Amino acid sequence: MPVAASAIYFLNLRGDVLINRLYRDDVGYLLCAFLLAFTLKCGLLMCGTLLSGNMVDAFRIHIMQTKELGTCPVRQIGGCSFLYMRISNVYIVIVVSSNANVACAFKFVAEAVVLFKSYFGGAFDEDAIRNNFVLIYELLDEIMDFGYPQNLSPEILKLYITQEGVRSPFSSKHSDKPVPNATLQVTGAVGWRREGLLYKKNEVFLDIVESVNLLMSSKGSVLRCDVSGKILMKCFLSGMPDLKLGLNDKIGLEKESQLKSRPIKSGKTIELDDVTFHQCVNLTRFNSEKTVSFVPPDGEFELMK
Repeated sequence: MPVAASAIYFLNLRGDVLINRLYRDDVGYLLCAFLLAFTLKCGLLMCGTLLSGNMVDAFRIHIMQTKELGTCPVRQIGGCSFLYMRISNVYIVIVVSSNANVACAFKFVAEAVVLFKSYFGGAFDEDAIRNNFVLIYELLDEIMDFGYPQNLSPEILKLYITQEGVRSPFSSKHSDKPVPNATLQVTGAVGWRREGLLYKKNEVFLDIVESVNLLMSSKGSVLRCDVSGKILMKCFLSGMPDLKLGLNDKIGLEKESQLKSRPIKSGKTIELDDVTFHQCVNLTRFNSEKTVSFVPPDGEFELMK
């Protein structure tokens, strides 16, 4: 598995470092050499601050000052790759020098922002980072180890990182009751759901959201048509329930070999491509019985898309 991050930086819109965390030491020397060659070529004076903050200076000089932030979220500078994303007034920059998994890195950033918002009461901006830098450093040590992402579930991390963040006065504060057996939740088979949940009224809400995509030529012929959808659920159930979701009999989920061997499509079968499930779904049972069986997380989540 390719590494996801060698270093991560939180920068404001001016390029100043708010928080940074180094997971590997394989990016500093490459950027030092690159910036030294770049400075000598341009006839500039190399100073000590440039050598100490080489990664930040490389991002600021070659990306922020060139006004190319919106062109591509991945840039290569001096043998290092910069993967950056803007959230509110903060740039989250991941630096890698090896063959990195870019999709994994951006997924890590998105999940980390959701985690930070859960601690900060829904706000994630420069002020929230400055007010919670101790908590952020503690979370960064837990959610990534030597460049590899770890557990980013807010429900699980709040079991053993009980420090509360400084919340915005406009956020709604809610109290979470800690579960005493935190080790079981981290290492257990059902890590996305806490034990001991109890509701006076058990409720399950299910929404199906679909969008139709159609691409036509100037002559009116259909070039491409498909439907993309997702199933959203909101569960308020006691204990550890095992739910089953059955699909319509008219929907046939066939393997690619069966689809290729079929000479003529009957039109009665709907092909489901690129199906993505939540981690709670039992994939083995889905492949054998075509039944979506799962122990749902508590609250709102996306079951499949």
